[in-house]
Amino acid sequence: MSEEKLESSTYRQRLSCREQPRRSLDERIATRLPAIATSLTARVSRLPPSSKVRQRVLARAVCSGFAALQRGDFEAALGNFYDPDVEWHGAAGGLDEGRVVRGRAEVVEAFRDYYDTWERLELRQEEIIDTGDGLIVFVHEVARGSESGIVMETDTAAINTRNEGRVIQVRNYLDRNDALEAAGLAE
Repeated sequence: MSEEKLESSTYRQRLSCREQPRRSLDERIATRLPAIATSLTARVSRLPPSSKVRQRVLARAVCSGFAALQRGDFEAALGNFYDPDVEWHGAAGGLDEGRVVRGRAEVVEAFRDYYDTWERLELRQEEIIDTGDGLIVFVHEVARGSESGIVMETDTAAINTRNEGRVIQVRNYLDRNDALEAAGLAE
């Protein structure tokens, strides 16, 4: 993982994640002791974006979340980093543009619906940008339609707005430059 300073309080980090065929030890502990995991998440979020500890925790959380998605463990994908009342916005420019899903249960159900649409879906997280109170995640997506067999490949971005370390809102974009512009970081 390499890091790059963008602005005084913004850090960009390339990700190199590996598959996790089952829940990791820290995911199992967080599931059994959510109050401790939530407290640790809040403490780490108070560290400055330049903190190596903060960057490693964020990178690990993103990698673990996407690994959980790949194995269909949607509850673990949300982990303790997502607020129970999280608000998830469909991708600007996508088929679900304008759709807003509220609450963890609805987000999990939306994930199930989305994954059921595809015969095969691979999400590869490539990079994160820590903006202090937000996290932008760049994702490369490859999907094969269940009925059509058509393969689609796209590069997307998600802006995760956080409060006390927990994601309270996710806004998705099919165009990464649109996401950067929305976050005030246009390249």
